[in-house]
Amino acid sequence: MDILVDIAEVVGALATAMALLFIAKATSHSRQTLEESQRMRRIETERDDRAIAAEERRQASRIAFWPVKLPTEDQAKWGIELVNTSEASIYDLEVVRNLGKTKNGGEVSAIKATAKTLPPGQYLIRDESRWPTHCDMQQVLERVTNVPDRIPTVRFADSDGRRWVRNPDGRLERDEQPVDV
Repeated sequence: MDILVDIAEVVGALATAMALLFIAKATSHSRQTLEESQRMRRIETERDDRAIAAEERRQASRIAFWPVKLPTEDQAKWGIELVNTSEASIYDLEVVRNLGKTKNGGEVSAIKATAKTLPPGQYLIRDESRWPTHCDMQQVLERVTNVPDRIPTVRFADSDGRRWVRNPDGRLERDEQPVDV
């Protein structure tokens, strides 16, 4: 009878060892599954965050501007062409350009133009004006390149009330500074 008890104890010990091995494998598999699901959740969260950021920037990224030279009979006039290609107006616009120099040593006037509302369209901001004026699409404006001192800083609020600033280097950033109009 002792031999039967010993065999039963050995079988019980083997069954317990097998159960522990199965539990260890199942725990390892559960941990791997949890890590993979957390990794996938992180990827989805990052993707959602990028989509939200892109949507927030959608309208702001459709505001463009560049320096232009207006042909006149006596001498060139300098200005800024600003285009709102979005579907909505922008608000609290402020365009600031510091005094600059031409290649010939002439002076390019400073600009400080504002507008409470600027609907979609093409606008011209001249040196001597304080307000953007709507441009006729047929008006000939010569874009000027490689003149960093003639590029303004533009601040505005999009249709959702988020404030933006586009710096002379072209970077578009959220703007926490209140716009002074």
